Amino acid sequence: MAKPSQNPADKQSRLPHTNLQILLFVIALCFTSAFLLAVIAFVLKTPQEDAAELDRSKQMLIATKILSYNQTFQIFQDGTLTPAQFDPSTQLLIPTEDPPKATDDEIRAISTLRIRALLTDSGGAAYTFEKKGLNLQDYLTTNKKTGYADLPLKLFYAILPNDASSATTTASDLATDLTKATSFVIPVSGYGLWGPVYGYIALESNGDTVLGTTWYEQSETPGLGANIDTSWWQQQFFGKVVFQESPSGTTDFQTAPMGILVVKGKVQDVLGTTPKANSAVDGISGATLTGDGITSAYQDSLTPYRALLTKINQETNG
Repeated sequence: MAKPSQNPADKQSRLPHTNLQILLFVIALCFTSAFLLAVIAFVLKTPQEDAAELDRSKQMLIATKILSYNQTFQIFQDGTLTPAQFDPSTQLLIPTEDPPKATDDEIRAISTLRIRALLTDSGGAAYTFEKKGLNLQDYLTTNKKTGYADLPLKLFYAILPNDASSATTTASDLATDLTKATSFVIPVSGYGLWGPVYGYIALESNGDTVLGTTWYEQSETPGLGANIDTSWWQQQFFGKVVFQESPSGTTDFQTAPMGILVVKGKVQDVLGTTPKANSAVDGISGATLTGDGITSAYQDSLTPYRALLTKINQETNG
């Protein structure tokens, strides 16, 4: 019995793909994957930026003692921190005995009401971003990795009081009169043991006394250097001063070393009750190199702001 004839078309369809066909397929697959990844990155960019901005706002509010480590609001009353809650009708914080956890929207509202970004130069003058023709977000994105302290125009934040007048106080008002602010925040950047660290240090209205400090990005060893992120370590900064006092206990704002020293061990054991202890905090066991990096970060980040902080101190005490 004769075998059925094979269709030439079937035989041709089983021919192996040519190198050109394979190459074109790979190229098409690469372009399609790249396009899809670009679309995903574009879609996620805004939420990621919003999340990063919200976290930075949280860290600034924690450093300035407006937000507690438990994510509840607080206010100073007669020099004492008092639990508070957000009042949506006034956009202000009011005292309460049982404060609820702050929502993201409330944190955004308080940040908008009370935080103003400003610039300063080597002479200590203050400027708005508009005055210098700069866009805040572009400035932050461009200079975040290298830090702001060594730029001709350095970033700092002025924090307004828990008062209705803050809603109408502009950055321009503050650039003209910094005494309107209740505290200031200086960005801090440097290197720990394993990589860059980025955070904030908040100062009282005198430009010298520390309210608090926080870190919003670090990659130190968990359980060791990473403890710079913990509340129990950060709480010891409250009340320290960034202008180191002389052995006699006086402060020369023009020449005093600046920063916060992270000692190896306990401040009480290393420095006792000497004036230098007022600008030092306990180190973290097993994280000496991280501590050295953090000490350098505070010194390198704060020293370029000497003129601004000296001016703030003079205006506050004048």
